[in-house]
Amino acid sequence: DVGRTFRHNIYDQYKANRREAPEEMVGQMERIHQLVEAFRIPSFMLEGYEADDILGTLARQAAAQGLEVLIVTGDRDALQLVDEHIKVLTSGRRFSDTIVYDRKAVKERYGLWPEQLVDLKALVGDSSDNIPGVRGIGEKTAVALLQTYHTLDGIYEHLEEIKNDRVRLALLEGKESAYQSRELGRIVTDVPITLDLNACRAVEFDRRRVVALFNE
Repeated sequence: DVGRTFRHNIYDQYKANRREAPEEMVGQMERIHQLVEAFRIPSFMLEGYEADDILGTLARQAAAQGLEVLIVTGDRDALQLVDEHIKVLTSGRRFSDTIVYDRKAVKERYGLWPEQLVDLKALVGDSSDNIPGVRGIGEKTAVALLQTYHTLDGIYEHLEEIKNDRVRLALLEGKESAYQSRELGRIVTDVPITLDLNACRAVEFDRRRVVALFNE
């Protein structure tokens, strides 16, 4: 992540409820960058985008080049990227309990396919990122709607078929918020960066610099 993103331009309250990172973490991140550079491990970042967007773009490009991709992350937003060639490894209830999600595992866990998860977030929102969603629509209702109508567009195309007056009214009043929330929650996979697999190969690292850093 490098500062403000396009999502803040869409919704100025995006992540507004996040506390500032602890002062100690700033120094730790600087150390991580120093070590990654000393080990000559490629790193990717771009102004205006979040790390999720970088990961999503690199994953799609790697899959297009014939690789089987495993994204290792603690952020379950990445599950929307899962497809035939991309899997996500994340932690369970404890950090040591890891789970690998393929398409089938996502469906078993959420009752939805990976490509439907961004529409789920559009409806229920995400308090950690301050994404509003639709007021009055919970996860159980949202999952049932998506299982029936498949997409956010499908739900709004069949709004008159929804017999529950409360749900239909909530969707009607929250339509603008739903579509804005979908834009905020969708991981961008066409960030203007290029995955160069040759540049990502392990190479001899700067031993002198690494030793100096470790000594320090």
